[in-house]
Amino acid sequence: MKALLRYVKLGVIVAISGIYATPAFADTQFPQELSKMVEPSDGGSLPEDLAFVDENGNEIAFNSLKGQVVLINLWATWCVPCVKEMPDLDRLAVEMDGKPFRVLALSQDRGGAEAVSEFFEKNGIDNLDILLDPRGAIARKMGARGLPTSFVYDGKGDLKGKLEGIARWDAPAVIGYFDQLIDQSL
Repeated sequence: MKALLRYVKLGVIVAISGIYATPAFADTQFPQELSKMVEPSDGGSLPEDLAFVDENGNEIAFNSLKGQVVLINLWATWCVPCVKEMPDLDRLAVEMDGKPFRVLALSQDRGGAEAVSEFFEKNGIDNLDILLDPRGAIARKMGARGLPTSFVYDGKGDLKGKLEGIARWDAPAVIGYFDQLIDQSL
């Protein structure tokens, strides 16, 4: 009798495992390349009380970006993982050109626009704007614990995910994910 119960239990475990392994139960919200991205439990939206700075010192309010899907990437020229993912972000900007999408690579460097400009020039980063978070206020307000940290917002300005660490931003599945967010925002 014990052997029969053991087989019944095993059968139930296998059946339940099979059900949860089906695509209907898979978490398909984020592509595999963004597997480290977490969905916010408390929602969130583009920070309305914050602005970033462009290379000319002009402040740009985050809420002016509503209507576009926005990828905010907090990075620095001295951050090795950040440096590794910059070419992917640059290629993503090319792939998404002409769409209601914006890559905001916000530098945390104390050297300002000059340091970022030199880095972009040296590394062939031609498609990203020089954008700054000069005192780290945005990083603190958004709860970044390290670099790189990225945030994805849909066209309504709602936070869709936060990713700590690097990702393959130019992967076809990631581009498809952003296209899907754009379609949902229209």
